[in-house]
Amino acid sequence: MRTQEYFPSQTEHFYPSLFQNLIEKKFEIRTFFLLDRFYSMAIFSQQKESTSIDFRNYDVKNPNRYVPFSIPKSIESKLKLFMKKLDLKTGSIDLIVTPNDEYVFLEVNPVGQFDFVSVNCNYYIEKEIAIALSKGISL
Repeated sequence: MRTQEYFPSQTEHFYPSLFQNLIEKKFEIRTFFLLDRFYSMAIFSQQKESTSIDFRNYDVKNPNRYVPFSIPKSIESKLKLFMKKLDLKTGSIDLIVTPNDEYVFLEVNPVGQFDFVSVNCNYYIEKEIAIALSKGISL
């Protein structure tokens, strides 16, 4: 299909973009990668229509459920290899898990935030960063 059929009011020229088809999800995963270690959180955003597409459509009075999560070792291995190839020691990684338990990589943000994951899951990532920096490890 042509772009105009998807975005009829869009002008003919706009910034280069990547549009992805909607992938049904069981839940979302936000993970902070630090020196070969993953600090992951599952976000159960599917229970509400307002957050089913994007969990950032927050409902402050009745927030989504956030829980610590362990990524399967096979997925961790692939992500570690990916981060190594990009020469990244840290980064925020976004994934979704489909209703068929398939893991779908969405993006990595090399300068991503870690506080949201750290606070909601009691990971104390800021302490781990301070320890690494105090040892002279470049991040």
